[in-house]
Order: sequence, then C-alpha cells, then structure tokens
Amino acid sequence: MKKIIAILVVLSVMFVAFAETGIGSTQLTLQAEVAGKLYHGFTAADNTTANDVKSELSTSESGNRTVTALDLEGTDYQSIGYYNLYTTGNAQATVKFTTTPMSVTIDTTTYYVPYELKFVASSGLSNVTVGTSPIGAATVAVTSDPGSSAATTVLTTTSNGLRWKTLALSAKFAGALNETFGLPESEDYEGTIVAAVTAE
Repeated sequence: MKKIIAILVVLSVMFVAFAETGIGSTQLTLQAEVAGKLYHGFTAADNTTANDVKSELSTSESGNRTVTALDLEGTDYQSIGYYNLYTTGNAQATVKFTTTPMSVTIDTTTYYVPYELKFVASSGLSNVTVGTSPIGAATVAVTSDPGSSAATTVLTTTSNGLRWKTLALSAKFAGALNETFGLPESEDYEGTIVAAVTAE
C-alpha cells in the first residue's frame, strides 16, 4: 500500500508540474512585406478605375503607343490618347513629359513641325495633382531643328497608399501656316512624347 501511495504522490507532483506549464499567454506573430508598385504609360482608352490602369499596364510590353493619321495641316486639337499613372510606393512620384517636334528627312533636308501638347485630368484620385498645360506651341514648320521641349511636370503625387491618375492628351498644329509653308509629301513624319517618373 505504501508503494501505491508513493506512486500516487509522484504522479500528483507530475500533474501539478504539467498543469503549471500552460499558465500565462503566448502569441503567434504574423509579419508581411508589401512591395511598392508603379505602372505608367500611354494607352488608347480612357482607364476610369485604378484596376483598369494596373491591368492594362502590368505587362512589360505595355505603356508605349503609336498614333497615326495626324493632320499636320489641321487647326483643331486632335486626340492622341491617354497617359496613366498607378503607384503605391511610399516615395512621392513626379511625372515629366519631354516632347520632340514631328519631323521627316527627305533627301538632305529635315522638316520639323512643332505642336502644342494639351493634357487634362480625365480620371483618378485627388492625391495626384496635375501640372500646367499646355507644353510647347503650334508654330509653323521649319528646316532647322528647334530641339526638344524642356522636361515639364504633368503629375505629382501628394500622399502614401494608392495614387492614380489618367490624363487625356491632345495635340494642335499650326495648320494654315503649315499648309502655306508647303510640307513635302511623306507618311513618315514622326515625333515623340517621353514620360519619365522620378521618386523623391
């Protein structure tokens, strides 16, 4: 009997020891990292939601666009598409446009056709401000290179988290003056608009 009591006392001490092990609180800590996202580029369609911008510009081939059939002798603004910005990075982003005139080289002469680029907010959040439009001027064609425009700020972000904006773009040429100038026949007049994003 003493042997049984001794075994029960040992078991009792063990149960007390195990019972004390779970006293107090424990915790499971969860941690995650989120990388900032940046999508930007030119599109034909007006993206009216942030998901539309992200979806259209999330592939490596997206963001570049070519516009054809511009009328260099027209006098009205001609729609040339949209520029889109989507960012979630903590650094503030600034978008600047640099434009080059339309040009073509025939024989040994290069003809340059300056234009005015207008941009207006189409869709997006208020935490992205729009710069002052337009860039450049619609002036008569020339045969000496007028050079590129100065880099001009078109968008600036002002907060953290999701920031997105779509700009409607249009170009205007000095139509009547270009017609009087007598632009030579060619289908190869080409200019560029470069959008550069910097983070601060």
